[in-house]
Amino acid sequence: MAERTEERTRDADAQSDGDLGVDVGTTESVETDVAVGEARDTASSVTEPSTTDSGSYFSLRALLFAFGAVGGGMVLGGLIPLVPFTELLGIVLGGFVYGLLASERRYAELGLAGGVSGGATAVLSLLPQLAAGLNGTRLFAIAGGVGLVLALVGHYFGRDLRSGLTRDL
Repeated sequence: MAERTEERTRDADAQSDGDLGVDVGTTESVETDVAVGEARDTASSVTEPSTTDSGSYFSLRALLFAFGAVGGGMVLGGLIPLVPFTELLGIVLGGFVYGLLASERRYAELGLAGGVSGGATAVLSLLPQLAAGLNGTRLFAIAGGVGLVLALVGHYFGRDLRSGLTRDL
């Protein structure tokens, strides 16, 4: 037991002496713990690199799922006859379902999907008016902004419901 304390003290001294904060000696003490047999579980979790995607800010895979959720919500919203702007409610529905099912926060992906889908739908639905001289860039920007906000609101409430359902009482 005294040997381990000396190794850790030497490792801490070696780390503080040089190498500008590069951790040199921690793997040696972990290997010593494994050799002794005291900390096999912690050593395996320390030495193995993490394969999860939790540290990334943007994921192409999540973006594709976001486009699928928003597109599916827009299709379902568009199926309601004689009620205008139901596709916008579909964007909220898609964001809500995505937030409910996703294990991580993906506001950037869902905002991008909602903005592009909302803008593209507005431009494509008014194609004859665009051919007649309506400003399509301004229309895309306004509808894209509305779609972005609606997708983020839906995602927020979906994550809130997920948090409430999975929290311990």
